[in-house]
Amino acid sequence: MVVPAREDGFKEVFIGENCWYAIRISAAMLSKIKHIAVYQVAPVSAITHIADVKGIEKYKDTDKYIVYFKGNAKPIKKYITLSGKTKGEAPQAPRYTSYAKLLEASTLDDLWK
Repeated sequence: MVVPAREDGFKEVFIGENCWYAIRISAAMLSKIKHIAVYQVAPVSAITHIADVKGIEKYKDTDKYIVYFKGNAKPIKKYITLSGKTKGEAPQAPRYTSYAKLLEASTLDDLWK
């Protein structure tokens, strides 16, 4: 799963609290999510970190979820950037992809094919 984040949320929550919350997740996908990656919006405009998922719980009194990490999110060696070829390719909401694609991708287009 890839989630978009602004700089403050990325630093305070994704890195600082080892979790990400208020995420809409399809019920069918809940048991399949093993990793979470973060896409930092402009000016970074790239997927920069990934974390192993420890657990997923309902978030407060909402239809959203909080994802807890097993440990600290790890930086990706080579950031996964926008290709510039596809309009609207930057994630605006959570998107699903595989861990294998995250390891191999160099652009976001590689993840969504």
